[in-house]
Amino acid sequence: MPTGCCATATAAPSTWPCSCAEDALLAQVTAYMQIYARALKRLGIALAIERIDNAQYLARERDFDFDITFMRRALSLSPGNEQRFYWGSAAADQPGSRNLMGMTSPAADAMIDTMLSARTREDFISAVRALDRVLISGRYVIPIHSYAIGRIAHLRQLRYPQDHLPVYGDGIWFLPTVWWYEAEDQ
Repeated sequence: MPTGCCATATAAPSTWPCSCAEDALLAQVTAYMQIYARALKRLGIALAIERIDNAQYLARERDFDFDITFMRRALSLSPGNEQRFYWGSAAADQPGSRNLMGMTSPAADAMIDTMLSARTREDFISAVRALDRVLISGRYVIPIHSYAIGRIAHLRQLRYPQDHLPVYGDGIWFLPTVWWYEAEDQ
């Protein structure tokens, strides 16, 4: 194996354990992480995918007891107070927070404060974009995948209001509140 940036002097790769919950998405998450593992291998890093039962996984995630983990983020179209829970310094050591990487950044804290106290749309957008630049430049999260299309499986005779669809499609949170049956014309 070629020596990468994280290989030891004897060319043995550095090993990073990745914790994955044994839940309904395990096969999908494992497939994503195997692709990531192949990319890391080129750098001399071995990714050890560790399957953990769901209860243990939730406890370890709550207590930040992992090296690498997979997290699906579904953020709102208009960022708000939840940004403190994801990126704020106060949440870095708070058990159960979504700041899984333990990020403490005065710049991110300042942008979150500015965003939440903005009085105009322009100030809000500027603060959100500045927060985005802080997050991207800090490389706190490694994006693994994104769905290009949404999918809802249903009988073709079932209908729902088309004027209430989410802007970003039918994510895992989307379920229309009103459905009706419309027989097909014969």
